[in-house]
Amino acid sequence: MLNAMNPTPLLRIFLVNFAFFGGIIGLLERPAIAAPTPQQPFQQSPELALWPAKREVQKANAKPLAPQVTHLATLLTFHPSENISQPLAATAVAQPETPDATLLETPADPPDISANEPAITDAETVVIQVEQVADTLKVSPVVTAAIELAQSPDAAEAEAEEAEDAEEGEVEDGFLAPADVQFDGDTLRFTVTGTRNLVPLNQVPATITVFELEDLEFYQFQNLRDLLRYEPGVSVRDNPQFGIQDVNIRGIEGNRILFQIDGIRLPERFEFGPFNLGRGNFVDFATLQAVEILRGPASTLFGSDALGGVVAFRSLEPRDLLGDDDDFAADLSTLFISETGGFDNVGRLAARRDNSEVVLVISRRDGREPDSFADEEFVDALDAEGTTFYGNFVQRLSPVSNLSFIAEDVSRFTLRNEAEGNLTLNLTEDEDILIDRTRLSLTYEYDDPESSSFLNFARAQVFYQDASTREILRETRASGSAFRGRQVARETENEFIADSYGGEVQLRSDFATGSINHRLTYGLDFSSTFNSRPRDRTETNLITGESTNVIPPDVFPVKDFPDGDTLRVGAYIQDEIEIGPFDLIAGLRFDYYELTTDPDLDFSRNGAESVDLNASALSPRLAVLYQATPEISFYGQYARGFRAPLYSEINSGFTNLTGNFFKYETLSNPALEPETSNSFEVGVRGDFSQFNFGVTGFYNTYDNFIETFVAAGDRCLLPTEICPVLPPILGGTQTVNQFQTQNVAEARIFGVELSSEYWFSPDPHGFSILGSFAFAQGDNLTDDEPLETVDPITGVIGLRYRAPNDLWRAEFIGTFVGQARVSDDADTFVPDAYVLFDLIGGYNPTPNLGLSLGIYNLFNTAYTVYSDVRNQPEDAPDIQRFSQPGTNVRLGVSYRF
Repeated sequence: MLNAMNPTPLLRIFLVNFAFFGGIIGLLERPAIAAPTPQQPFQQSPELALWPAKREVQKANAKPLAPQVTHLATLLTFHPSENISQPLAATAVAQPETPDATLLETPADPPDISANEPAITDAETVVIQVEQVADTLKVSPVVTAAIELAQSPDAAEAEAEEAEDAEEGEVEDGFLAPADVQFDGDTLRFTVTGTRNLVPLNQVPATITVFELEDLEFYQFQNLRDLLRYEPGVSVRDNPQFGIQDVNIRGIEGNRILFQIDGIRLPERFEFGPFNLGRGNFVDFATLQAVEILRGPASTLFGSDALGGVVAFRSLEPRDLLGDDDDFAADLSTLFISETGGFDNVGRLAARRDNSEVVLVISRRDGREPDSFADEEFVDALDAEGTTFYGNFVQRLSPVSNLSFIAEDVSRFTLRNEAEGNLTLNLTEDEDILIDRTRLSLTYEYDDPESSSFLNFARAQVFYQDASTREILRETRASGSAFRGRQVARETENEFIADSYGGEVQLRSDFATGSINHRLTYGLDFSSTFNSRPRDRTETNLITGESTNVIPPDVFPVKDFPDGDTLRVGAYIQDEIEIGPFDLIAGLRFDYYELTTDPDLDFSRNGAESVDLNASALSPRLAVLYQATPEISFYGQYARGFRAPLYSEINSGFTNLTGNFFKYETLSNPALEPETSNSFEVGVRGDFSQFNFGVTGFYNTYDNFIETFVAAGDRCLLPTEICPVLPPILGGTQTVNQFQTQNVAEARIFGVELSSEYWFSPDPHGFSILGSFAFAQGDNLTDDEPLETVDPITGVIGLRYRAPNDLWRAEFIGTFVGQARVSDDADTFVPDAYVLFDLIGGYNPTPNLGLSLGIYNLFNTAYTVYSDVRNQPEDAPDIQRFSQPGTNVRLGVSYRF
């Protein structure tokens, strides 16, 4: 491991990088390090960036020693009582408030060095054990591994020395620090979703986007649509009534994309008839430290529902706000959003005492219906509000272990009044929609890359989550189905319940077999989810005052599917193998899925039947990353995904026998099989001093797509050979058409994605130009027609500027969206191509005060998002109510203390 390596090249790399980013290369021969005074402890100066600049890091040719690299900046803080035990010439430090302060000098310690000679005349002669430096600086070996990312003055020589040490047996088993690490500005990017271990983003042979705390604040993200605004190949579907629905990744959406927070599965999207209950409002971005978007199947690590990708949320931790020496930190922020006329107010507080830490968040948001280009008669009036309470308590049990307890409650309330132009049978209509999710989770984590045992990492978690969506609809109608010809009032209450509990154990062992290094990750997870969909309704005759719950075709209360408990159990193993310039990943997961139903009278009174189901699946993955040169890497992977059928797809109990001309019923299907996918992906990445790029090609096939309510035959209500059609007064047609959810479709999606950024200067600040592009083509092979869930071709290009010390920054971004590919005989609305421009900026007048301004849709372009309207008729008179806001502004203020 690290402390067994030859310290000379590693320490030289650290010293040169440290001096370079302090702007003091010319002082490398000074014989002493500046010492902090007791009155002013050493802290990171704005002029002394501890994060290496992106272009410099990407020149280093090293690989990861340990994947658990976090919060480097906070770990590199000196205390007044801490001194360097040996002289580190070639290192100088600027005082925090005065970057040009005079350096203090301390006589060299070794007595055998002449007073006429410098303590150390060449950085290459410094021989100090790395563990001593780590101990003195209070830097763990994990962080020292991140320090190795800095550029060496002679990278080839350092690599040769390390290779020689490895041949002599002086380097222990393990992974070295990564060569190509993705940055945004000067910040390291890491991913957990790619391998279940925290690793540099560009060391993962997959396509993953990571949004961190800095991004969430600068880009003023409030929901998933904001988050993915500039991500070609990924989109978000919205609904004017029920809000954010889901995420579309490379043409796959809905419950084929796994949503999780801290490894806990979020409720599924529910769709039945006119009900489209999304899952975009179950998470508050004010409580997050990062969001990860993984494109392509990930069932090998995460099981069912990761058929097309993963959206992973990571919750805020106390150390995200606390510095290494801080006992208290807090921030207050407010954001005005002109498109809804509302405010988003957030208060966050973090505290530390001894080994205990806590962070608390209170978030409140208010607003109205979003602006659009629609006529007022088609715009439903909305009054929306939301409140979030979040707390995370962390107990540091030892330097390598901690215990975390999270409690949160996210609630959203919307009052909707139907616009006059959208009313059909109703005279008036208003609705309350209440969304709530409560979570309790307890997590133990152990992380010791230097452990002498076989176990280097362990994570154990248990959780309970209660989630529900409740709709209370009030209507007045000219004529009711229970009181024909009479004006009636209806009140309907629908609820969707998804309560779950579960746990997981994840372990990791780092070892070597000969010259081959292994990082073995293995574990077990399980969850049990209870789902229910009760619906109740009463109808009141407004003339007589009589009320009833017998409202054809139903006798309320009813349930569209039986109550059910879904058990998911998964066991996985993954080996990350390093063989010279090749990194291989081989993984396999076994999943067991069991649905147990509990039908009651509300479900079965209309003659519906329920069935149980159990299924299992194996999901393999094989990936390879090849570091061809220090700047160029190639990767490829094969991954298999699967999605087990949901409770609502297996069972359905809706019957309507009241129609004179058309009667129908839905049937359960115990023979449903899991959907599966096979994904192939290849890519190349380039990281140069002032330019980086990435090109990815993918080819995915999908089998046994589950299609809801396929025609499945018919039956006759009368025992006759030929089913009659009676006079309307006697019931009309006696034929009942049957529908059933079935495995019917096969699909294929392929495409290409590109991204790049060019810096005009080698400095970490200044101008850069960035761009990204995504093209995908999908085909429904069963029906031989275009797959209409695939988004149109999209491109993004932007100009970015960062001032020195990040005093201010600005971005001018253009988004180009083409027209979607649909079948020739499609009768649905297909939006025209469009171009948008946004201008976003941030300014820090003081270290504690931040201002942000975003001007979106700068030229007031009228446009609609394809995924929002692709199921709307092409001649719909209200189609403009799906249009997006014109020019709108977001203005934010934050203060930290």
